[in-house]
Amino acid sequence: MRLNKLSINYSKSVYMLTRSMKYLCSPTELTSFNVHINNVLLQGTTCVKYLGVLIDSRLDWSFHVLLIKRKLLYACNMFFKIRKIVPIDILRLLYFSFVHCHLQYCVISWGTANNSVLQPLSLLQNNILRIMTFSKYRCHITPLHKKLKILKLNDIYQFELAKFMHKFHH
Repeated sequence: MRLNKLSINYSKSVYMLTRSMKYLCSPTELTSFNVHINNVLLQGTTCVKYLGVLIDSRLDWSFHVLLIKRKLLYACNMFFKIRKIVPIDILRLLYFSFVHCHLQYCVISWGTANNSVLQPLSLLQNNILRIMTFSKYRCHITPLHKKLKILKLNDIYQFELAKFMHKFHH
């Protein structure tokens, strides 16, 4: 497999069986299925990282959402520590640097996940906005989004999808 002087790194190559939620792949089925390339056995996995996006065998995006959730928890802690020192316009810039980029990256792919999977991200995004504005825990979030001119997670998905469709048609 040396086309254009490129070769596959077999130690980094894996395969994944995908199925619907109804017919999940059992661990024994995964080990009984073998993939060979040039007489090299590839390892089977249930989750693979491709271009920074974790794709799991159920295609429910729960592993990727968990990865983003960890990054947002770090950002939440950071905002809590610096909110008294930094003005709101700088906090907004930091939001776009540390939070929005993770919510926006490949959202067209994983943004279609079930609401129960995406809800922790929305809650963390809302919590970060409340921390930035010194708002109470139970205050309405829509006015904060409008005040800071920050899109909600679902709106980020809709906007990125609209941009993609516009590029596709024009």
